[in-house]
Order: sequence, then structure tokens, then C-alpha cells
Amino acid sequence: MHFSSDPYSHIAEVIFVGDPMCSWCYGFGPELTRLRETLKKRPFRILMGGLRDGERFDAAKLKRHLGYWEDVAKETALPFDATALSQEGFIYTTEPACRAVVTMRELSADLEYALYHALQKAFYAEGRDVTRSEVIADVAVSLGVDRRDFLRLFESKEMLKATQDDKQRAETYGVRSFPTLIIIDKQGHMSQIRGYRPYDALIALIKS
Repeated sequence: MHFSSDPYSHIAEVIFVGDPMCSWCYGFGPELTRLRETLKKRPFRILMGGLRDGERFDAAKLKRHLGYWEDVAKETALPFDATALSQEGFIYTTEPACRAVVTMRELSADLEYALYHALQKAFYAEGRDVTRSEVIADVAVSLGVDRRDFLRLFESKEMLKATQDDKQRAETYGVRSFPTLIIIDKQGHMSQIRGYRPYDALIALIKS
């Protein structure tokens, strides 16, 4: 009898559902990158869940939200810069950043995850306002894509719809919070791992 030496041979596909402007998704970033490398022989895709549709922050909301960021920083030791979040009149909408990732998927799929990660870094570590299309375009261009090509697609009705489709697909899977990993095995069974997990804990769950 032959036994596979691959502890992940039961996995058919991994789907990550998140949002570039979700603080715990940012905290989960290093763990997810490491997991992608471990599971590089398995199909992996990401869905943009759409965390916030637009929320204006007053002083009380800002203080509360910065408390969430402090929790993530304590758990992960990742850097945080609240410049964008703290600016007067900031409206917390994650749709543009999600649409940017969906746009890159269409424009240059090999750079989709790289843009997702770069947008996280821009917002959380560098304090840049990634609700603004010009800032998003700057981040995309840093990965080597043409600015005009990116913006033309990013601003299209097709990408608006595709972004909404991502959100609806996540809801179809029953995902209501981020980050969430969906593991689909070769029998078509689906399991979910919700919330931030350190890599070792994550791997233990996936192997089981």
C-alpha cells in the first residue's frame, strides 16, 4: 500500500477571503504569504470580501478603531501608521482598494496578490490613503504596470461589477468576517478557518 508523503495531498483548492483595508487581514499577511509558499502546488485564489462601504470617522470612532490596530500590532509586531485614518474627513471605504485587486487580477493575474499586499503596506505601514484612485494607481505602478492601462480598467463599469461579484461570491460561501480561509478537499468538502492564526496553528488545522 502506498502512502503519500505530501501532508496536503487532500487539498484541491485554497480560497482566501479578505480585504486590503482590514487590520486583521494585514496582521495575517505574513502568515498567509508563508502558507502560500507551503501550499504552492495547490490552486490558490483570493476573493475581496468588501469590509466597509463608507464610514466617516469622528474622534470617538477613531479612538476605538486605533484600539483595534493596537491589538493587531501587539499580536503581530507589524508597523502601523495612522496618518491616513486620522486625517480630517476621512471616509473609510474599502471598495476602491478591493476593486484595485480585482482589476490587477484582470490586467496581470501574476501581480494580484502582490498588489493586495502592497496596498496593505501602503495603508497600514506607510499611512497612505488608499481610498483615493491616484494613490492606488501609484501603488500599482510600483509593481510595473502602466498607469493609464490600470486606471482605465480600474474605473470601468466591468470592474465595479466584478468587485461586487467577489463580495457576493464570498457571501455565497457563508463568509461574514475576515480573514477567512476556505479549504476545499478532493471530495469537494469545504471547511473554513476564520480569523487570524499564527502559521503553526494554521498548518496544524489544515493537516487535520
